[in-house]
Amino acid sequence: MDQKDIQREEIKTLIEAPYEFEVEFNKKITIQEKYFFGLIPYKKKVVKKVKEKFEIKPCTLSTLDRLCQYQIELFFDEGKLNNELEIFNQTKLIAYKNAKIMADIVAVAVVGIDYSKSEFKRVSNILYNSLTPAKLFEIINEILKSQDLANFMHSTRLASIKMTISPNEVE
Repeated sequence: MDQKDIQREEIKTLIEAPYEFEVEFNKKITIQEKYFFGLIPYKKKVVKKVKEKFEIKPCTLSTLDRLCQYQIELFFDEGKLNNELEIFNQTKLIAYKNAKIMADIVAVAVVGIDYSKSEFKRVSNILYNSLTPAKLFEIINEILKSQDLANFMHSTRLASIKMTISPNEVE
């Protein structure tokens, strides 16, 4: 990426433009065909490659809450990754335990404030069966940018500071 591309990405983040990505997946569709000289109709299911475009809008507090609910469920044992013999097995274990959760995290970010259980499940299944690790890495980076946890933490810290002005006590 050159300097202008980096600046464009920063400007998109600053003006809170949604992040868009496209996923190609197999979808079962039902078509109606006729047999016996076109007199008898029957339904046939076929698998067709379909592309769908998703977008991740900047997080609202409700979306941030749902994202954190899934993010705290992630399994990662840092101590076992130091052993060179165990790295390969631990990597497979991490992928096994976290793949569905990662798809759920991306689905929550995609659905955003229009959250419904059915739409969440549909998007989660599409992403779970279609995303590659490289694409997942790119999307998760965008989700972390949109969460803006540092500003949330600073806002919380400011709101929790006790008042410096105390009322006069009446004697």
